[in-house]
Amino acid sequence: MEDTSKERIRRAINHKESDKIPVDLGGSIQSTIHVYAYNELKKALGIKDGVIEIMDSFILAAKVEDSIREVLQIDTVPILPPIDALGVRNDVGKKEWKMPNGLKVIVSEDFNPVKQNDGSYILEKGGYKFKLPKEGYYFDPIEYLLQDANTIEDIEKNFDFTGYGEREAEYFKREAERLKGMDKAVIGDVFASFSAEDIFGYEKAFINLILGKDLTKYFMERLTDMFIRNFNIFYDSVGDIADIMMMHKDMGNQKGCMISPDLAKEFFFPNFKRFIDHVKKRSNYYVMMHNCGSIYEFIPELIDCGVDILNPVQFTANNMNPEKLKKEFGKDICFWGGGVDTQHVLPFGTEEEVRKQVRKNAKIFSNGGGFVFTPVHCIQAKVPVKNIIAAFDEINNFKL
Repeated sequence: MEDTSKERIRRAINHKESDKIPVDLGGSIQSTIHVYAYNELKKALGIKDGVIEIMDSFILAAKVEDSIREVLQIDTVPILPPIDALGVRNDVGKKEWKMPNGLKVIVSEDFNPVKQNDGSYILEKGGYKFKLPKEGYYFDPIEYLLQDANTIEDIEKNFDFTGYGEREAEYFKREAERLKGMDKAVIGDVFASFSAEDIFGYEKAFINLILGKDLTKYFMERLTDMFIRNFNIFYDSVGDIADIMMMHKDMGNQKGCMISPDLAKEFFFPNFKRFIDHVKKRSNYYVMMHNCGSIYEFIPELIDCGVDILNPVQFTANNMNPEKLKKEFGKDICFWGGGVDTQHVLPFGTEEEVRKQVRKNAKIFSNGGGFVFTPVHCIQAKVPVKNIIAAFDEINNFKL
């Protein structure tokens, strides 16, 4: 007997095997696909209906359509934040826009980048400035809201901690009504991102961890308060329609941790725990954390904070060996990702190399449950479509 998508995901999170390994693509902004690759995927699959819509304007990711979900056997759907990572509103009307390569896509009416003489685009939003280079694939932040903030007064003057209100509540209610009765696992997101570096800029945020500790502590606590209020509005609007709540904070790079464990314990883990405790007190949601890079040293603490699901499982980073991760943490956390390497194998490998890696990682991570397949982070713009199809075909035919 086949499990529903929702059952399949829940069994994986609870470390139980099901009829097949559950699969995610487009269930969140952290596991989706660039619009260029998505366009090629639709063409290769012979899907001519529907429109290509931007899911997140910062990374120009595609919103995965039901037709693709059916073919690729995807088990997830998102409830996107009302405001995306570029500050663009998702709760307004839509319009057509041309990507730099001429591809027509659907975007938010709130998405209004200005084309420059050199062919690039500049978007200024809420004190930030972003640039999409000519023939580029993503917007890059070039000015940050709090890059010149040196005091708590500077923060209070420039950062709005108000959070969501009635407008956002109505958006969430519409999304919940749209998804009511769907058998897919629903991933909610109030954009609870604890990445101060995306607000202060990387240099300033890291300096503040040492030279501006009071500033950092104050900001992270106020930010967490806002995330908790935002979650309340989400839950009051959505209720049990959703299954999972996202949170975001990158703590690793390719070679190791970006900050020391001591600094993580001082500024981040207490706020992670406070947010997660609140989510679990108010709801039955599982909590998924997106945390890139080499984060082996942090995983025990993340488990103690209450994280149920770890994404994207960047197994090519130092100290992130799949066998080691599964052996040491496989009973305590669900690995959501780690399905295939998006830096080397998926974009540059052969179809057989892609299939071989999918089989290998699926065998390791799925033993005893605790695994949802998705590539390591989002599928990039120029990945060969044959490799994308091969990855999903291989996992959907993998025998437990």
